[in-house]
Amino acid sequence: MTPPSPKSEAPATPEAVFASLLQGLKEAGRAPAGRVAAPKTPEALAAALFDVAGSTGAAMFSVWAADDTDSAEEDADEDSEGEDAEDARGAAGRVINAGITLFFIAKDTPGTVGLLGAERVPVRQPMAYALYPSLGKALAAYAKRGANPVMPDRGTVSFPAGAADPDIEFRVSFREDALGTWTTAVARDREMRQAYPSVSSLPLSTDSAVFLTGLFNRLDKALFNGQPVLLTGASGTGRSTTLRAVMDALPDNVHALAAVEEPKGGPGGAVGIVKVGPELKLAQALRSFLRQDPDLVFADEVRTLEDMQMLCNAAFTGHAAVSVLEAKTPEEGYAWLTEAMPGLPVPALIVHHTRDAGALAMTLHETKPQEESNTLRIVPWTPPG
Repeated sequence: MTPPSPKSEAPATPEAVFASLLQGLKEAGRAPAGRVAAPKTPEALAAALFDVAGSTGAAMFSVWAADDTDSAEEDADEDSEGEDAEDARGAAGRVINAGITLFFIAKDTPGTVGLLGAERVPVRQPMAYALYPSLGKALAAYAKRGANPVMPDRGTVSFPAGAADPDIEFRVSFREDALGTWTTAVARDREMRQAYPSVSSLPLSTDSAVFLTGLFNRLDKALFNGQPVLLTGASGTGRSTTLRAVMDALPDNVHALAAVEEPKGGPGGAVGIVKVGPELKLAQALRSFLRQDPDLVFADEVRTLEDMQMLCNAAFTGHAAVSVLEAKTPEEGYAWLTEAMPGLPVPALIVHHTRDAGALAMTLHETKPQEESNTLRIVPWTPPG
């Protein structure tokens, strides 16, 4: 048999890739309306991908590459024996596939929350790997990768381009590997952006916002060292909004699970969300979460000591744990921890929410050991260094 070879039949120019993608979208019933100009350069193709994703209602798209050499060698082994197999592997060379995949949410998946809960219908377009590195660079430049130094692997693109209040804002994430730049763009409409705001838009000091964003975006080791994060305050002070904002600060490709009473969309696929209430108690959801060994768990909101104990168990076993808790003061919120885990000095980061004459405010607090005692006390957070 003929030995496997790199998939050279994939289109290799921006114009050919884009034309084939449009044909694939047409066949899937997702063709964009109107005439679309053919891109001649990687830079033009980068801009065209966002235009097509926005105009067709794609939930997300990715530009990817994968080394399939091993599978090609296995195929060669199956087709050959002895020296013939070795010759086949040598003839095959390195097999790298690359492509663009747009994902659409199936209309027949009602009641789902976020991209993880919905059926995603892909439209895939292969391309020659030779185009992949230059397209990755073009996408990074177009999305202004690194414009926010706290989140250096993120960028944003508006649709329509340049709109002050765009219909869609793409949150663009980049990941480097040996093959180049893997790009993922998640579409966020106005409702989604309002439900999942950036931490910097919250009523926090600049230092506090930078710290909190970085804590979650870089998955700081403090989150996994037994320190739960408590979002405290009275009802109606924005605690749940803060919970969704820190979810949105997470990097891609993390395993995070959230139990919430009032789901609002999804933060872009990084977090799996379940609704808790009379049929599914928070403690039950958290117990189920821990069996799945997530990186982070989110709870909105803690109402019983059993809930708090489960949250502390998550923190003690290496999972980042974040919860909403009704408490008039940071000290009152921390008292829940000491009551749930008596005799154990549980460190905590507390984000306290207040409302004064209608204006919302947020302050950060942390625990420090008291002199000559293992007991922890709550103090205002101060910027490191």
